[in-house]
Amino acid sequence: MRFLKKIYNDSLVKNFFYLMMTNLLNLILGFFFWIIVARYYSPDEVGTTSAILSSMSLISMISTLGFHTAFIFYLPRDRINANRIINSCITSSIVASLVFSFIFILGINIWAPVLRSIFNDLKFVILFATVTTVTTISAHISSAFIAGRRSSFHMTKEILFGFFKILPLQMFSVFGAIGIFMAWGIGVMIAVAVGFFLLSLVWKGYLPALMLDSIIKSMAGYSVGNYLAEIFYTLPRLVLPIMIVNLVSAESTGFFYIAMMVGGLLYGIPQSISNSLLAESSDGGELWHKVKKSIKLNAVILFPGVIFFVFFGKFVLNIFNPLYAENASTTLLILTIASLPVSINTLFTAVRNVQKRVSSVIKINAGIAVLTLAFAFPLSRSSGIEGAAFAFLAANSLAAIVVIYKMKNLVHNNENS
Repeated sequence: MRFLKKIYNDSLVKNFFYLMMTNLLNLILGFFFWIIVARYYSPDEVGTTSAILSSMSLISMISTLGFHTAFIFYLPRDRINANRIINSCITSSIVASLVFSFIFILGINIWAPVLRSIFNDLKFVILFATVTTVTTISAHISSAFIAGRRSSFHMTKEILFGFFKILPLQMFSVFGAIGIFMAWGIGVMIAVAVGFFLLSLVWKGYLPALMLDSIIKSMAGYSVGNYLAEIFYTLPRLVLPIMIVNLVSAESTGFFYIAMMVGGLLYGIPQSISNSLLAESSDGGELWHKVKKSIKLNAVILFPGVIFFVFFGKFVLNIFNPLYAENASTTLLILTIASLPVSINTLFTAVRNVQKRVSSVIKINAGIAVLTLAFAFPLSRSSGIEGAAFAFLAANSLAAIVVIYKMKNLVHNNENS
């Protein structure tokens, strides 16, 4: 009981567990979502939808303009102006999301010509732009919860999203690939509606409104830096499915997407710890004490997860559909091993964000993105989705070697100072 009380009173650990539980519940609900999809939709429809969802996620991530990371750093330091900061950032991102959505749609023949037939329908164009915009807003709401140290509200919002996107799946199967996207959109819209209500409980007096306040200028430098870093960080995981659908097949994209989604639980461990570390940094204190605690926590949670997926990954994929176990088990194994260097890189970038050394974050994420895509183009053509997964592993491993060297120097300099 004393041990549990100690954990509850440690806000870094408590926030991490809420964030990690959110990832776990997302995965469980994601299992049910994709199991139902695999039963009622063809692998080709799953592959097409995964390319659409990857495109939407990429646009949404770009449209956050880096503000969602800046929220975690700045909101705890300026609670008085939280209302103005949140609404101004959300308004900016709504505009950006609509602009980037229509740029993507207008250039569909360049980015993903295999999706051209779907985007020829005006109703789907409107649906795509709407869901993308709402998804962008959802990211900001989650960051505002984390910044306010109410990660439990983030978990609540994500559970609602996971649950409500499952409900209409069977009914929407008559629409094919578009039906999956429609169900996804319903889930995120309900989650955001509830999220706005919960925001008023975290940041007292908050009311949603469209505004562009000059207060966000003070966040510009930090936001722009993290904006670029976030783009590079997310780019490989979102571009790889689009690359596979163009170079291999829509069916193979479905297999890769499911493997990456399952492996994403492991990537979520260091990311959750990093977000908690960044939020905790607002209190000052011993940074390196918190960093060491974060590294130990990452190791204790990550290693058992890696061992589980190494031995039981094929079984997990079989739950979705035997086709996924047959075609994506090697890919999942490679992506599982990749979680080790990914965790090193993620924790290092968190340290640099706390130190406001955003340029280092940009460099490491850019290096990983460039190497991943450079390796993936020839490897995916010759070895399919296994080649794409190996490209992701190789790029993160090379970056981790550099990061370990830099981290050793940082610790050494800190001990001597």
